[in-house]
Amino acid sequence: MNQRDVELLSAYLDGQLKPSDSARLESRLKSEPELVSVMDDLRAARNLLRRLPQRRAPRNFTLTAKMVGKNPPMPRAYPLFRLATTLATLLLFFTFGLNFLAPQLASAPVGGMGGGGGEDLFSQEAPAAAESAATEAPAATEAPFALVPQPTLMPTLEEAARAAETAVADTGNAAAQEQSKAANEAPTPVSSTWQIVLAGVALLGALFMLMMRQSAFRRWRQKE
Repeated sequence: MNQRDVELLSAYLDGQLKPSDSARLESRLKSEPELVSVMDDLRAARNLLRRLPQRRAPRNFTLTAKMVGKNPPMPRAYPLFRLATTLATLLLFFTFGLNFLAPQLASAPVGGMGGGGGEDLFSQEAPAAAESAATEAPAATEAPFALVPQPTLMPTLEEAARAAETAVADTGNAAAQEQSKAANEAPTPVSSTWQIVLAGVALLGALFMLMMRQSAFRRWRQKE
């Protein structure tokens, strides 16, 4: 006798075998007396166990789904709402970042008209102003005894350079103000309407997910 035959005999006594397996085992019982002896022993043991007094267990040892940490099954639409909520949230943050960076990119200096433009203009205009002042100064001193009234005072090289620097600074400030005004007046890449729509989709998706989750837990507890 092997363990497989003992299991077959036990299942046969409990009525758990298929009709084909039962017919095959009955044919073996007719030709194998040793198998019949083991079946009689199993039947006697079953009868003895059934005669023993039954005692009630101190508690229920059945594990619930909550004990093993199993989550309730979610509805089929739950993954769809989760995907829509995630995409709407990511797009909302992307639009906020795009609208925040767009004015800064629009106000960036183009072609050297920003911080270094004033120095280039000054380096080009200051020598020209200095040369014009240097050529006019000797002309004024050539005829000291002329009867024509002389002008008051000719601008010196420092005054000419200072005037050129002031003019360049005024030009740079005007260009910076124009760029700032253009950046402030530039439309945002994403309108606030789309941002409101994305925020609404994200909030509604999160709300529906919460409702589905609570409903699934409620039905699961009722089944338990």
